Amino acid sequence: MGKADRKRWDGNVRSMAIVAKPRDEITEAEIQFLRENYTSAGGLLPNAYAGGAFFTPTHVARFIVEALRGLSGGIASGSRWLEPSCGSGVFIEHIPDDAEITALEIDDLSAKVTSLIYPHANVIQGDAFLHDRRDYYDFVVGNPPYGVTIDVAVEALPDTFETLKVTKGRARGKSECAFIELAIKAAKPGGYIAFVLPKGIGFGNQTAKIRELMRDTCWHVASIELPGTTFALTGTTIPTDIHILRKVTPNAAKVFVKYTQRGRVDVVEQAEEMASGTFWYAGQMPVLQASITDIGYDKDGRSTDKWGDGLTQLDELLEAFEDTLMRENTDPVAPFDGVEKSGELVHAFSVKVPPHEAWRTKREMMAYWNVLTLGRGEDIVSDGGVDSSFDFGWQDRIVNEYYAELDRTGNGLTPEKEAA
Repeated sequence: MGKADRKRWDGNVRSMAIVAKPRDEITEAEIQFLRENYTSAGGLLPNAYAGGAFFTPTHVARFIVEALRGLSGGIASGSRWLEPSCGSGVFIEHIPDDAEITALEIDDLSAKVTSLIYPHANVIQGDAFLHDRRDYYDFVVGNPPYGVTIDVAVEALPDTFETLKVTKGRARGKSECAFIELAIKAAKPGGYIAFVLPKGIGFGNQTAKIRELMRDTCWHVASIELPGTTFALTGTTIPTDIHILRKVTPNAAKVFVKYTQRGRVDVVEQAEEMASGTFWYAGQMPVLQASITDIGYDKDGRSTDKWGDGLTQLDELLEAFEDTLMRENTDPVAPFDGVEKSGELVHAFSVKVPPHEAWRTKREMMAYWNVLTLGRGEDIVSDGGVDSSFDFGWQDRIVNEYYAELDRTGNGLTPEKEAA
């Protein structure tokens, strides 16, 4: 065990002793120790102890919360947040205190630590898949466990999961896929989902079902590739991406498109369903993609801060979430065929650096670009209306119209109701 691992181990052992004390005997100094030192045992024991969980670096969690703040035009007081695998609560650290926060954690020690550090949050110790709040949360965030099997009694589930296979009364499936489905179920229509996920989600054959579910239920906002050093301090170099989605409202119609090339230029054209390669929902903006090459430290945990300002490439990228999610003077590219021989368009869930941005990553610089969805600003016909694919208020209007109708009648609009 190296020096860094020994420090983490000792910090967790002392944390266990603090949590074992009666609540009224735990001092503020001890709670501060928990805040600064408890990380859970992810990466210290085989299989990451609590089911494939690795504690999230605080600046990664901060980036996710701040990106959502930018996308939402600010975080409203009383907004509803869910962290379905909260560990020691690193995401809660950055969520406003006046939010309604629900934090789920299966590990008893982590749940106790989080409840002490963040008494304003509703920390629930138990299996996240028994949580039955549906269509409720404004934001679902987290870094769910990877590479382990979810195994829960079918009769205990509040509803069915497409990502869990039922055998002999047990529902089992890949943890990362099942947590995405849980997030989609829990988010309200128009709500945001932001997860750190293993890179294979974007292209692996075993994750095709969850990609299809994301495509069928969400607007795709952004995908950001993180360097292998991101989780080096927990003993893994697993490639990861941040994916940000927004759950579609029922009134968002499908828009079918096909991709072609004219010379070296990618072209997106609206098409009939039978002639289409894929679809996006009305309101879909070009997907922001980025490749981060420097997370702020190297594989041994040594700082890579050259300027001494404590900022990283993630901090620089936040600017993109405060405006239109379009990088100036960058040629958008079409989604690529990410699954060999199947012809499946991966809907830009896989971060693939295009040639005109590759030079940046070779120089260990951040690169970001846009993946085309509904075209290069062309007019899109949907439900009898005409909108521009570069109209960045279109998606919000669709969400607002849904909730306005819901407030007026108690029944939100759907394309079928609008047609009637």
